Amino acid sequence: MSEGLITTGYALGNVASSVALVLVNKKVFAAGFHFPLCLSFFHFCFTVVFYKMLLCCNVFSLPATDLPQIEKFKVAAAGVASIAFMNVSLALNSVGFYQVTKLTIVPVTLLINYAVYNVGTTMKIKLALCILLLGVGVATVSDVQLQPLGLLFGVLAVLSTAMFQIWQGTKQKEFEMGGTQLQNSVAIWQTAQALGCTLVFEFFCYDGANPCDSALAFLQSAVAAPEGKAASTMGVVLVTCFLALAVNWCSFGLIGNTSPTTFQVIGHAKTCLVLVGGYVMFPGASDPEAMMYNIGGVSIAMVGVVLYGHLKHTSSQSKDDCLDCICPTGIARFLDNKYATVEASETEGLTKS
Repeated sequence: MSEGLITTGYALGNVASSVALVLVNKKVFAAGFHFPLCLSFFHFCFTVVFYKMLLCCNVFSLPATDLPQIEKFKVAAAGVASIAFMNVSLALNSVGFYQVTKLTIVPVTLLINYAVYNVGTTMKIKLALCILLLGVGVATVSDVQLQPLGLLFGVLAVLSTAMFQIWQGTKQKEFEMGGTQLQNSVAIWQTAQALGCTLVFEFFCYDGANPCDSALAFLQSAVAAPEGKAASTMGVVLVTCFLALAVNWCSFGLIGNTSPTTFQVIGHAKTCLVLVGGYVMFPGASDPEAMMYNIGGVSIAMVGVVLYGHLKHTSSQSKDDCLDCICPTGIARFLDNKYATVEASETEGLTKS
């Protein structure tokens, strides 16, 4: 199977599993299990068990050189922090601001890559990403209602998510590991860290309220009434565990075969597809002016997504891209360093005075 086909499979799997996970998570929270850290802990526990089963069945092997424990801790902490801060940001801010924080991960990822790893990118890629960010911004910024505490958690969510995705890619290459091997390597640490956060913030009641609204109380009610609503909700939680595993598997595989920035572009494509689906299924959900902003933003963002994919593909094939064909010489030189050198044909016929 070709590498391109495998990457495409990871991309499609990431889109499908991510959208399904969001929808099922919404059902879980609406049913009364509003404990995102505890839900993440269940996901991580399931991931540990599943990968151990795969290892026993020889589906994959342990890497020749495993990550040091400190590296495992760092990658795991970034992953747990990303999920936690994103959920808190969503709870404190509007959906619009949550979307804005997600789209800012792209430039933050590029900035961290340049500042820490001295990895730059071309002006053409920056142009495509600017178009993408402009489009997603137009589609979502009208819903922004900023709060100081929400801003703080939004910034923390962006930084932790960017570092987590960068480390997923760099650690796989540095230690010559596959996505499955890296996920298996950090899963224990992620589970332990998620458990600690759950015990502190969600598992107990500290205000003496009666009845107690905690994850422990919800689990006790599910055990006490196996036919009740709480027990059926825990069954849906089990479904989210399978979906979360699919998201993790596809995410690690996708980043290992491409880059964190490509992963973010696919993420924004998912945002656009969700918005378009909302227009089709719920045409009366928004007022006409807001819908026009959203449709216009989606259209602009999709231009950036398509342009980015085109530029990455032509660059890997060492071919001229669409910007090379349509841009005047001066702009082409600004966008691409390969045009900065004067070609021999441009100096033919010139003589010294």
